[in-house]
Amino acid sequence: MNIRGISDVYGVGELEATGSALIEAHEGGHDLDEWGPTIGERMRFARCRLCGRLVWIVRPPGEETWRAGGNAFTTDCEGGFRKRPGS
Repeated sequence: MNIRGISDVYGVGELEATGSALIEAHEGGHDLDEWGPTIGERMRFARCRLCGRLVWIVRPPGEETWRAGGNAFTTDCEGGFRKRPGS
């Protein structure tokens, strides 16, 4: 995550959700790439550099709490998962 102007761009709840998502994904062996692009103001995602699985944070409409999810939470990293055979 790029931290230039972080206090102007990100709220505390969003940063907490991002940090929790990074930690949980890392515990499964994932190495998350940059977060983005954003989808509106309510959703952000990152892809594992090794296997391509996703993590996202989302703030549902009408709520102030950010939530984290993604298939990188439910599956350990399998480096090379997204590579084609023979490459």
